[in-house]
Amino acid sequence: MDRTLRRSIVAVTAAMVATGVHHVFRLGTGALPAAIGLCLLPSVLVAVYRWRSSRWLLGGYLLLNMLVVWWFGVVDGFLDHVLKAAGLSNLTFLPGGDQDVVPTVYQLWSPQATQVFYEGTGVLTAVASAFTTYYGWRLASQLFRSLLDEQPSVR
Repeated sequence: MDRTLRRSIVAVTAAMVATGVHHVFRLGTGALPAAIGLCLLPSVLVAVYRWRSSRWLLGGYLLLNMLVVWWFGVVDGFLDHVLKAAGLSNLTFLPGGDQDVVPTVYQLWSPQATQVFYEGTGVLTAVASAFTTYYGWRLASQLFRSLLDEQPSVR
């Protein structure tokens, strides 16, 4: 389980870093404390899990993974940015999602570069969330298998 857990931490942290950069770029440094906190939360949960050996903490970690995948990976990343990058209409209700060019706090050397960077970090969030889903599923399967192995037999 350790190898899968490490890979899961890398995947969810990559998704959080991508979404953190994405949202700080759009909203400014006010989003930075939340972004840093969300990037550190998976590692903190796993560190406390290893220290306390509580399956509840591992379950909380998996719940966090599910929330990251659903909200940042599917709703924001896929339904907004991946569909836009594919030339399709986005399917979200997020503010600015219906605009061709979303206003951002920070600007790069050209409006096109700014837009590519902003949309690209949204797509990257969706891609990292796919890896988060894969390793989260593997980790959950291993956890449930170990729980079933420990159940006393019914006679």
